[in-house]
Amino acid sequence: MWTFSDLIKNFFLHKDFLPAKEMIPGTMFTPLHFIFAACVAALLILLGLHIAKKSEKTIRVTFSCIWAVMVVLEVVKIWWESCFGKTISIEWGGILPLYPCSIFMYAMPFAIWGHGLVRRAACGYVCSLGLLGASINFVYPATILGNYSCISFAGFHTFFYHGMMLLCALIMLRSGYHSYKNVTKWYDLLLPAAPFLAVSIVANAVNFSHIHSDYMFFRLDSFIFAPIGQATPDFLAVIIVYIAYLLIHALPYLPSYVVNRKNRTAA
Repeated sequence: MWTFSDLIKNFFLHKDFLPAKEMIPGTMFTPLHFIFAACVAALLILLGLHIAKKSEKTIRVTFSCIWAVMVVLEVVKIWWESCFGKTISIEWGGILPLYPCSIFMYAMPFAIWGHGLVRRAACGYVCSLGLLGASINFVYPATILGNYSCISFAGFHTFFYHGMMLLCALIMLRSGYHSYKNVTKWYDLLLPAAPFLAVSIVANAVNFSHIHSDYMFFRLDSFIFAPIGQATPDFLAVIIVYIAYLLIHALPYLPSYVVNRKNRTAA
């Protein structure tokens, strides 16, 4: 069984050279994982509440720094995963940034520097699918902590990435930078899905190429979705997943739309 000292010494060790996960503290659902996740979550909440009190200019600068660091770390992660294993190769079917949470990197510039509908769409993704995806991956990082400890480069990256997504969503909602309110048109419910719809085109182009991947889970071939994918034709799986994603984006804004529609009817 590895000690904490072993985790630090092997912080950058690739999964190809790690012992069985049962020998590594901090893999998924171990005490160290829960303690680490709880400490990071508490820190993020305190930090988010503090930053949300700042001016919009300060918030934009904070978002810009977070986005820049996340993009750099994503490139470093891909390079590290591809070059430091037993073989030097790129795992095209799983390493490309085409997952639901990857959209954060593409949406944030529009949330920071965009205006009007563009900014609302980008912030809408961050505070709907982005918030949900980050929360799930924060407590159930199966793709990473299935092999690595939370005290590792891969573990650090996943907690930092999804932690920053949670932080940005908290700041947006707490500061008023974005809101679930004032939804008056039916198409306002679809607006948060715009970043997802754009990235989904690329994801599906890759999924149905010779790579045969499951980016954004459109083939329903991954994790708990695998039994559904095995029993469902690809075209039907894609339709089901599109509907699910559209609902996820719309749900936080639906109460405001319903209330505003009732008010207009009553008037």
